[in-house]
Amino acid sequence: MWPVDRTLSPGELLDPRYEVVPFHGRVDELAELARWWDDGSRCSVLLLHGPAGVGKTRLARHFQAGSGVVVVDDADLVTGLDLHEPRVLLIARTPGWWWSAVRQRATRQGYRTDDLAVTPCPDEHETSFATACAHFAYALGLTLPTAAAPDVATLHELHLAALAEVCATPAHWLVTTDPAPGRLAEDALAVALLDDRISPDRTPDALQTLLRAAARLPHVRRRAEELFTAHPELADRAAVAALRILAEWPATAGAVARRVFDDPRCHGDPLPAILTRTLAEQASTRLERAELHGLLAARAALASLHEEALAAARHEVALYRQLAAEDPDEHRPALANALRDLGLRLVAAHRPEDALAASREAVALCRVVAVEDRDATSRLADALDQLSRRYAALGRRTEALVAVDEAAELYRGLARAHPELFRVDLDEVTRRRSALARGDQ
Repeated sequence: MWPVDRTLSPGELLDPRYEVVPFHGRVDELAELARWWDDGSRCSVLLLHGPAGVGKTRLARHFQAGSGVVVVDDADLVTGLDLHEPRVLLIARTPGWWWSAVRQRATRQGYRTDDLAVTPCPDEHETSFATACAHFAYALGLTLPTAAAPDVATLHELHLAALAEVCATPAHWLVTTDPAPGRLAEDALAVALLDDRISPDRTPDALQTLLRAAARLPHVRRRAEELFTAHPELADRAAVAALRILAEWPATAGAVARRVFDDPRCHGDPLPAILTRTLAEQASTRLERAELHGLLAARAALASLHEEALAAARHEVALYRQLAAEDPDEHRPALANALRDLGLRLVAAHRPEDALAASREAVALCRVVAVEDRDATSRLADALDQLSRRYAALGRRTEALVAVDEAAELYRGLARAHPELFRVDLDEVTRRRSALARGDQ
């Protein structure tokens, strides 16, 4: 508990850092946290997630005391979250793709990863309400009320109702008197935005509060959608992590897409992938969906979302298969490209046998395309080079040499005709062929 030598404001009374209301309950969650702490892993990261106000921070702070665990609150808002400590407890409202990216990076660093959902505990609400009323009354020097616990969803709402009962003040007015950062600021903003004449502030912190509140409350989301649709340039000002919320809304995704994709702050972040997923879900034609899933696979891979990239690549291939079945001449080349990309995603997902199968099919398709269109010879050469790599990864050196020899022969012909375009490719394939012959790969 933080030391205080004064009467706390309403916002501070509700702030879990002050622990005006002592922690109680959550026996099952504490047992799960203890098991995580004692699981024997050298390095481990756990995500504690649940709705805003459910009591995640209180639970984490109570468990942290004396344990030495590192706690990162609002971890979904931390850009480029990196792990250094052996035991890390993350707190966020929802898992989502930001957590998937962190989890996959952490796994590669040798961390064990897990998550624990924190849900409302209505069976504890009567006790929690009475406890909160007693401690708020004591802290403020007011009379202890005798009201029953209201029917609310979260611990935050329960404590808010208890404080309002102690103060004999309507809860929504009490919130607006002293909005602290986080949930209280969102609540205060939500009350203000019930009046359509009020326009949200446009500073980076205010936009983050707006979008976090919009993820919870329909009327705030409507105001946020109107604001960003009319002023997409606000995406340049808002924090990248907050924009992940906006990227999931069909009404605003198209408006801010170009600004997000061109923003260097977003490179390596899940945001462009989340936005592309939303655009793909809105696509009106099968061809547009296929193209967007190809982009989604690439953008997900850049954000360390290898599982999601693989799923998108599979979807892209499935869509191009349908299109190629209806019009082979038009869509067979795109299907071959999609299969080559699928091979790359399978390699990243440590599925070498599946990657080999995708590369073999890509080569077969490229042979057909190259017969029909001589300009597609370079595509066949590249597919053969990729196939050689797949064979080499599985230790099948003889087959890898056959594939790379054919790729080198094709590149030699291309380099003779267009040396400025294909000399580098020929040199690279030749070096790889020599390394394979020596047994270096």
